Amino acid sequence: MSETLNPAAERDAFALRVGYALNEYRIERVLGGGGFGITYLAHDTHLDCRVAIKEYAPRNLVTRGAGFSLVPRSPDVSRRFERGLQRFLLESRALASFHNPGIVRVLRYFRANETAYMVMDYETGQPLQRWLVGRLPLDKTMLLRIVRPLLDGLEVVHGTGFLHRDIKPENIYIRADGSPVLLDFGSARRVEADGSDQALTAVLTPGFAPAEQYHRHGKQGPWTDLYALAGVMYWMVTGNRPMEAFARLREDTMPTAAEIGNKDVFDIELLRAIDWALKPDEDDRPRRVADFRRACLGGPVGEVAPPEPPRSEPLPLGLSAYEARAFIGAVLFADVATPADKGASRSEARALLARLLRQVLGHVSPTARLVVNTKEGCAVCCVGDPEDALRAAVQLGEIAAAEGLGVHMGINLGPVRVAPDPGPDGRSRILGDGITIAFRIMRFSEPGQVLAGRSYVEVMQNLGRSVGERFRYLGVHRDPQARNHELYLYSGESITTGLRGPDTVDRGDAPLPGIDAAAVEHAERVLAQHIGPMARLLVRRTVPRAANLFDLHRRLGALIPESEPRTAFLSAVVTMDSRPLPGTTEMRTDLAANRSGPATTAPGMIPDADLARMEKLFARYIGPMAKVLVRRESRNANSLDTLCRALASHIDKDADRRRFMAEAGF
Repeated sequence: MSETLNPAAERDAFALRVGYALNEYRIERVLGGGGFGITYLAHDTHLDCRVAIKEYAPRNLVTRGAGFSLVPRSPDVSRRFERGLQRFLLESRALASFHNPGIVRVLRYFRANETAYMVMDYETGQPLQRWLVGRLPLDKTMLLRIVRPLLDGLEVVHGTGFLHRDIKPENIYIRADGSPVLLDFGSARRVEADGSDQALTAVLTPGFAPAEQYHRHGKQGPWTDLYALAGVMYWMVTGNRPMEAFARLREDTMPTAAEIGNKDVFDIELLRAIDWALKPDEDDRPRRVADFRRACLGGPVGEVAPPEPPRSEPLPLGLSAYEARAFIGAVLFADVATPADKGASRSEARALLARLLRQVLGHVSPTARLVVNTKEGCAVCCVGDPEDALRAAVQLGEIAAAEGLGVHMGINLGPVRVAPDPGPDGRSRILGDGITIAFRIMRFSEPGQVLAGRSYVEVMQNLGRSVGERFRYLGVHRDPQARNHELYLYSGESITTGLRGPDTVDRGDAPLPGIDAAAVEHAERVLAQHIGPMARLLVRRTVPRAANLFDLHRRLGALIPESEPRTAFLSAVVTMDSRPLPGTTEMRTDLAANRSGPATTAPGMIPDADLARMEKLFARYIGPMAKVLVRRESRNANSLDTLCRALASHIDKDADRRRFMAEAGF
């Protein structure tokens, strides 16, 4: 059962003291805790921001020793503590790979004080039950604005084989901008995809936990989290907490949402969807998030959702925080290094920076850019031509120097989404790794320099731009959040010599053997599902460089910086490679055909013997999670070398990474 440390004296005696320095973090206060850990509010002294830190601290197994280290209470429990510690580290590693605005972001994890710590974004806002005060009664629109981002986040979690297992109103926060976020993954566990029986610790909150969570060998899966989320929805639409699950198994006397919910406000389809996910028998519930989402939006209850159809239009800017989906943008982040003159304030210097940015962005269509001011500087998200970000940076550096203004600049290609800022002006802001990493890259730059991340440079090179050759590799740099960045310095002399080389002519409409308009349009639609508005330009610029349809898809996959959307794109078009589309003149029957360069294979086609060898070798470095990570990374790898490099990125120590690559034969 979920617990909180209520006696303040007992909690303070066991917790780290206020002001304690934990690496670069300074403890400010205890946020909460339970039998297995304590969560602190801390100040990141490097980035000057607040974070939440969870400490693995099973109170029944350990005591505080000298220097606040954790010491097992007896030799008998030492092994239990070590097993739990290793599980905490492995799960921290997995949680850190989740990137979705609907779930709390794990920034890093590390060992200290003979235990382990997980650093997360500190989400400001209110718990759901407190946020609802003064906003009742709800309507269907507001309910779905809360639920849909949470479903999107759960879909990401479930896609990696994990369950949250403790969804309840207290673990749902509403941010200042009105968007929800799911917190507290302390009870999260991985379940085997094959459904094999395994013991899972019984963790539950009465009313929101299904019956299978009441015992260690319950049949838990995505339907377990859906029951809990449906319980929250039931509470929101009826005002009543659901009955305990075990009390409903023999005879279910709980009134259904369809019976007592307001059908005029919530629609009978939504109420029936809630009742479906709250079935006492797990076999009667929706099996996955897609099924439940479809039912909530009016689809038939009890039916499996078909795959979503491709979007015919790219995702536009300006969507609400609740409806916007992640897309790929080329983000330029800039900030002032010195004021325009010695008497000018920093705010005046930033105002000048904003004016200069508007000037250099005059050539970019308003529908293909989004400019926002933040407390860290100015950010520009370009969703048309990725070269727009570089062109703006080079021009900005030139005119800023003429004004006597030093400017730091960083460029990244990555996922972003649009969210509204609170306030009457309706301004938008951009969130996600695309802008976050652009900011971190910028902080490595000297005034006047333009630095870029690897994903951006690779796209420029893959598009055949001569400008891609004007980036000089600076090596790997680690930021204060312990994330590594491969940095490149733009060395173009000027905007005229550095950009728009002769190989950038758009010949996307020129006919090519085996690739006609239907194939190009299909590739655009599929790619737009995964990266958004930039898809059309990338396809049109890539078509002239492709030898055939298979080569086109291979090149387009290389332009997607994130592994998950890259895999999804290649999976969606692989069937297209094996049969002719209307109007195409080529049929590809062998995945190994039309290959060029070193011996490679299609993603996911590495021989089983090589995978088994990698699992055994990789397990020496990270333990039981090796099998999971090898399987996941192999889906994206097109060669054993690519797989090994992807696996090496999961090994924390540089020396261990080098040793792993050497033992793997690379």
